[in-house]
Parts: sequence; C-alpha cells; structure tokens
Amino acid sequence: MTFTDINSAISFIANSTEISYADSFDLSTYCSILLSNKDEENHGRDIVIRVRDAWDKIPESTKPIWNTLTEAAGLYPYVDPEQLSRSASIRYEYHKSPFLENVYLHEEQQNISIELQSKRSVVVSAPTSFGKSLLIEELIASRIYKQLVIIQPTLALLDETRKKLLKYRDNYKIIVSTNQEPDETKGNIFLFTGERVVEYAKFPPIEFFVIDEFYKLSLERDDDRAISLNQAFHKLLKLTSKFYLLGPMIKSIPVSFKQKFELTWFPTEFATVAVDEISLEIKDKLKAKEKKEVKKNSLFELLAKTEEQTLIYCSSPNKATALCLEFIDYLKTHNQPTNISNTTDNKEMIDWISENVNKRWSLIPSLNFGSAFHHGALPRHLGSSIVDAFNQGSVRWLFCTSTLIEGVNTSAKNVILYDKEKGTKQIDFFDYKNIAGRSGRMKKHFIGNVYRFEKQPDQMELFVDIPLFNQENAPLEILISLDDNELESSAKKRLEEFNNLPADLQEVIKKNSGINIEGQKNMIAEIESQLQSNRTLLNWNSYPTYDQLNCVLDLCWRHLLKPGENKADIRNAGQLSVLTIKYSRLQSTAALINDTINDNYWKEQIPDEQARIDRLSFFILNITRHWFDYKLPKWLSVVSELQEYVFKKNKLPYGNYSFFATSLEHGFLPSNLAALTEYDIPFSAISKLKSILNQDRTSEMLITLVNQLSNEELQKRGLLPYEINKLRNAF
Repeated sequence: MTFTDINSAISFIANSTEISYADSFDLSTYCSILLSNKDEENHGRDIVIRVRDAWDKIPESTKPIWNTLTEAAGLYPYVDPEQLSRSASIRYEYHKSPFLENVYLHEEQQNISIELQSKRSVVVSAPTSFGKSLLIEELIASRIYKQLVIIQPTLALLDETRKKLLKYRDNYKIIVSTNQEPDETKGNIFLFTGERVVEYAKFPPIEFFVIDEFYKLSLERDDDRAISLNQAFHKLLKLTSKFYLLGPMIKSIPVSFKQKFELTWFPTEFATVAVDEISLEIKDKLKAKEKKEVKKNSLFELLAKTEEQTLIYCSSPNKATALCLEFIDYLKTHNQPTNISNTTDNKEMIDWISENVNKRWSLIPSLNFGSAFHHGALPRHLGSSIVDAFNQGSVRWLFCTSTLIEGVNTSAKNVILYDKEKGTKQIDFFDYKNIAGRSGRMKKHFIGNVYRFEKQPDQMELFVDIPLFNQENAPLEILISLDDNELESSAKKRLEEFNNLPADLQEVIKKNSGINIEGQKNMIAEIESQLQSNRTLLNWNSYPTYDQLNCVLDLCWRHLLKPGENKADIRNAGQLSVLTIKYSRLQSTAALINDTINDNYWKEQIPDEQARIDRLSFFILNITRHWFDYKLPKWLSVVSELQEYVFKKNKLPYGNYSFFATSLEHGFLPSNLAALTEYDIPFSAISKLKSILNQDRTSEMLITLVNQLSNEELQKRGLLPYEINKLRNAF
C-alpha cells in the first residue's frame, strides 16, 4: 500500500486488524521520509508512536525496522536496545540519564538536560507529554545545586512533587511550609507556591529555581495569583540568575527578558504520545433543554462503554458533582456492570468521609461505583487520594474541573471535554490544548483520546507578557516591589502618586503584598473618617465578636474584593462573619458541616435531606478551602496592618488580628502541627494525636515520632486505617 498523507497512514494503523509485511515496510518507508524532513518530523514521530501502540499487529520481521525508526524519531524511552545496531546502541546509551536509574531521555529532553547540567538558564515551551518535570528530578539527583526553589501553581502538584523527591532526603531537606527552617548541614529544596516564596524570610543563598507553568506570570491569562507569582519571580531573580521555566504552547517571551539573562529559549512540539480528537458536537437544531439531555445521554453511553481511565472536564464543581451522581443513577437504571474489581480499595477513603464529612455524602456511593468528582473544595489529602485511586484503577471515571486539569499528572487514556466554559468564562484554545494534553501518558498509553462535545476554540498563540520585563501595563502592586534602577521611565511616572505617600504608609502597603493599593488607600480613608466608631469595632485582639468581625469583613468586601472574583457562594460580609464565628467556636469543619445541615434556616431552604447534605457539605468544604484556609487570614492581616497605622498615627490604642488570622489558617492547631497537613496528613489525624505531639518539635521529628507507634497504638487513639496510611506515607 502506498502512503501519501499522514491521515491515511493514521487511519490505516487504527483500522487494520493485522498489518502485512509489505504494508508495514511501505509504512516504514513513508515514516522515514517524514522523519528526514524537518517540517514533517512531528508527523513521522506520531506514526512511530501509533505503530508502538499497535505493536501486536506488526510482523515480527519488520519490528527491527520500526525499532530503528523509534530511535531515529528520538523516542529513546520506547526503544528496544536488543534490536539496535552497534552505532545506534551507542546513541541509545548516550541518552541514558547518569543520575536516574534505568531512565532514558528522549532526544529533546537530552538537549535540555545538557543545558541544565551546564548551569545555564532554560525556558521551555513543550507539550504536556514532553516530560518537562522529569528534568527537575534529574537536576536534583545530579546534586549540582544545593539550594533550590521549585514554584508550582497548585498545592496538589507540590504534594505530588514532594512524594517524588522524598528519595533524595539524605541530601536535601524538603521544605513545604513557611514555618520550616532550612537545614544548615545539607541542601534544601523549597517546594512553594508563588505566595509562599513572597512570604518566606529565611532563604539561604539560593542557587537555582524552577517555575512550573510559567505562563501564569502573564496577566493576560487573568490568573488571580499572577501578581504574587511575579513578585516571587522578582525576589528569586535577586538571589540567583539560574532558573528553569517550563510550560506548554508558548509562542514567545519578552525580548528584554531574553537580553537580560543568558538563557536558552527552547520552544518545541516534541510529543511522546499521540492524541486522537473525536468530535461529539450535537449539530441538530434542538431546544436548549432537549440538547442538554441528548448531550448528557451521549456522554453516559460513551462512559459506560469505556474500560480505561477517563477524565470528564466540567466547568464548575457543582457541575462535576451533579454529572457524576447522574451517571451513577444511569448505571443503576440501565443495570450496567462496571467491571471494576478493586472498588473495595476505596473503602478506607469512604470510612474517613463518613466520619469527617457525612456518612450520606454522595461521594461515598460514587466511589462504590468506581467513579468520583474532583474539585478545589475537597480537602487536599482527599483530592490526592482520589487521584491515587484513579491512577491505580479503583476509580475509572473522574469528573473534574480545571484544578485537576492544570497540574496533577494522571494515567488518563481518555479526556472528555464536556463543557466549553471555565467557571463563567469560555475556554480558549490554550485552555483546550491544556485539557486535551492530559490524555495519554508516556510508557502507559501511547495514544490518548480527546472527546469533545463542544466546538474546538479558534487557534491562538500565547505570548507570555512578563510584567517585570514589559512594564507598560504592569499593576502598581508589582511595580512597588521593584528597585528604582529596575523601573522603566513609564513605570516611574505611574508610581509618582504612590511615592508621594508618607514613607511609613508606603511600607505598610508594600508589606500587604499583592493587595489592591487603591483599595488599601480607600480603606485607610474610611477608618480615619469614622475614627470614634471604628475605635470600638477595630481595636481587638484574640477572638473578635460578631460585630467586630463583620466590621472588618465589610471593609474588605467593599474595598478589596475584585469585580467577578470567586466568592465561594458567599453572598455578603455578614454571612461570612456568621460562618467564621461558628467555625471559630466549633473549630472543626466536620462539626460546621453537621451544624449547617441541621440549621432550621437550611432545613426550610432545602427540605430534601439528601439534597441538603450534598449541597451543604460542598458549601462548607468550599468555604473552608477558599476563605478560612487562605483568603480570610490574608484579609485579616491586611486590615490589622491598616488599622494599626491609622490608630498609631492618631495616638490611639490599636488591635492586632494576627492570632485569630493564624488560628483560622492553621485550623486552630499550633503552627508546627498545622504544617503536617503539607505532608498529605488529614487535620483529623493530627487532632487525634495532638496530646502526644510536642509543639516545639519540627514537622519531620513529629512524623518520625508518630511512625514509631504501632498500628494498634494509633488505632487506640481513634485513627482510621486511612489516616494511619497517610501518616506512614508522609515521610
């Protein structure tokens, strides 16, 4: 058979039950031609990957040819060394990592590795399947740097990285909390988000840093945390000029950035898995309600037939949850067998949910059916356990939002793009390719399938507009952190008004890193204008009354909340104050969930008990993650600084909210105990062990101490098997 275009070759491989010697030879000839053409080599590599997926169809006599083509394509992780010529064997061994056991790098990984090992800075744009993160581990295994910082966009991804790097703890202390001190006798790896880099004040002389998903530096991606990531980038550039920035689909970076640093800009489309995109768009003219039902039924029919791990992308947590539960009803109604034999592996997770959320929460029947939902409201340890269950096969269908798509590695064969939105906004081409890139996995699935129920967004090229090096539109919150000699003339002009503020006020505003400057100034003006009434409401320490807290949160709601910002279903400052006071009294998310479910107001609002349990369990978990763990402590710290400034200036007594802010952020545990949650240990387990944990010990010492106790001793203290396993795997 003669092959003249890539589509006919792909179709032939997919649809053949067996490939003859002649066809295999002709296909290999066509593939060889593609690989020898710089403009077509990605197509040639795609054919090699697809042939590897169809390996059983290939005649034995032609497999050495395909092995040679695999080597020619640079796909060394897929090469069979037994079938290589002597010269090819030398090239194969050249691609073996000298630092990672039995790991062979593909051709372009090797090129980047050489740059990194030569202590050059590298900026990489490559597909999701490229294996960019493996090079981070290789760099650490090489030990050429002692002091490293790794910034990743989500806590879930940081936890995944921490687990991978535990094997290097003899040479490095792995620091995951801003409460931890660096080790003075060995190296340190700081695993932080951008915010934590800005907060941390104990860095030793940093030699190298990594920013994963560096496109989030661009304000054009409208990421809430772009400001703090830019501030972290700036802080680290003052410590070292050696770095590795990685991300997908970046067309270009600022010229001034390239010129300032001796960096290697490495854009590539080298992929290690092939992706098939299948359109399931509903093109019939139907009414919205009818189209919704047809779409949902098509999804459920497809899912019921899939036997591999499948991610279903949904626009919001509520959508992911509802769709997951409706799918389970579909399986029950249609009496569909799931053929998942190991759902009993989910039992430990289910027992924890029963005790710490609600025994009737719908995630439990989902897990019993080998299905689950995953979103940012879940407790961190539970989210990571669900991903582990998915990768190990006890969860086959995972309904998720962008929180999973944007970082955590999974073993998904299939990705289904069910919605075309990300929250309330339409996903663009960049989001779409990021989602699609989660299908397939090097050395696990040669081919990933992407099913889309919506039209593919228009193609676009992403230019990462780093505000530090392109200051024209940079927010003032970034510019105020720069030194005078780093500012462009246009930026200096924009900063004139800020520079005219009193010096001590400038310092207060700078200390409130990343917080809207105009909002802070307006808040100060309001506090000053109502000095007498504010004296009572803002001058507090320890725990506030409802009126005191409501006054603070009302100021924040009006002056710090951005238009369209995620409020986690909170309607106003008063509602948030009520829930915060309740939480501070109960000091337990589980207790707050139970209290809310049984509240008479909610009983009237949602009479159906199961619906109330599901909605309010999500509601409280979401508030805990979004408000109590992160945003509210930050707001409290900001207002604490501002009221102190105003009252000091007016020679009046002032409050200090740091105790309450820290208590909220740490779930009412001492700081060093709360730091244990960074090791994927549930709050519930730490609370049960609180009486035997010395508050002066480091996190590592506490974990070592607990792991000296037998399972029987831990069970006597009320720990569930799920919690014991989390402790055992922490360190």
